[in-house]
Amino acid sequence: MRLTVLGSAAGGGFPQWNCGCPQCVAVRGNHADFQGRTQDSVAVTRDGESYVVVNASPDVLEQIKRTRALWPRAPRHSPIRAIVLTNGDMDHVLGLFALRESYPFALYATEAVWRGLEANAFLRTLQRFEGHVVWRRLEIGHDMEIRDAAGESTGVHLRAFAAPGKLPVHLMGGTPSPEDNVGLVFHDGSAPRRSAVYLTACAHLETRSDLEGHAALLFDGTFYREDELVRLGLSQAVAKDMAHVPITVDDGRGSLARLSSLPGRKIYTHINNTNPILSKSSEERRIVEAAGFEIAFDGMDITL
Repeated sequence: MRLTVLGSAAGGGFPQWNCGCPQCVAVRGNHADFQGRTQDSVAVTRDGESYVVVNASPDVLEQIKRTRALWPRAPRHSPIRAIVLTNGDMDHVLGLFALRESYPFALYATEAVWRGLEANAFLRTLQRFEGHVVWRRLEIGHDMEIRDAAGESTGVHLRAFAAPGKLPVHLMGGTPSPEDNVGLVFHDGSAPRRSAVYLTACAHLETRSDLEGHAALLFDGTFYREDELVRLGLSQAVAKDMAHVPITVDDGRGSLARLSSLPGRKIYTHINNTNPILSKSSEERRIVEAAGFEIAFDGMDITL
């Protein structure tokens, strides 16, 4: 099984269109320390022919354009058989509307996330004909084989687990559910099982049992510090206000300290434009890499 990182940035991408922070200025100026990134997504395949894409960011068309494996093999065709949503955040669902050109695909989401989508009249544009988008329920804790809109297997298996997060702004006011935000465990069904975890929005790490025992972990690298945006004068919000555990926290509750002992590859992704690990020469990047973590980049391949 292979995972390809389609986008490694947090919402807004890198550079962010309305940000003039030093790092966004540097990447616009083609500084050698930085590389541009699109918003977080990953493609998963077992056979190189059928792909499952996690989250549909507003950058999905550019991500498909950059990734030859996702190009059509016929006049009306796509190797993307299914899309899996980890939550209802706008930067995870807006790309669905760019994929509406009368080609069927299966959409996997928890019931709570699906209800939020159904409340939006724009969803009707994804139902241009019977079977255009086939919703399949992601059930927490259930191992399932991902199938396309016609019911054919993609060869990719997954298990969703509840992850601490928050409702997206456009759904606030509703009743919070453990299904609002999930992490995903991918494997190909073979034995011995080699699996990978994708969890890019995680409010805290009070338990890490779902993250243990995997060949690779792609984890929430949104912020390096709790008060990163405050220090830069960009916001009064801290990491926990946006339901992200920072990489470092003075009391040891940061992801670097909590996850360093895990075996297997550990990869930070969903990285905010303000995070200093984006700079290849920063001290923060050195600390993270010295602890055994990798920094995801657009186009990164992970083979299990």
